[in-house]
Amino acid sequence: MNSEDLPPQKRPLWFKILVIACALPVLAYPALLSRCPAGGPAETFLWFYPIYVVVAAVCAWLCWPSRRETAWILLALMLLTNAAMWVLVNMPL
Repeated sequence: MNSEDLPPQKRPLWFKILVIACALPVLAYPALLSRCPAGGPAETFLWFYPIYVVVAAVCAWLCWPSRRETAWILLALMLLTNAAMWVLVNMPL
């Protein structure tokens, strides 16, 4: 029996909550944007940050049934990116 013949597995509730919890720090985007110095690479990274978080959350969501390790890696990278954005805007020049 091929893996293509198997029915898709549902995502457990705890995984749904985890994906949402990992994406929630993007709600602090206005605060990050207000702390960011104008111009420079920090502002550019910050503008792509919400897009990245949404895309990573959707990709982790879609990967879960067939590639669970990939979903875990995407969530870990999302958490590291959330932390990196805070460090980026709070780092003294």
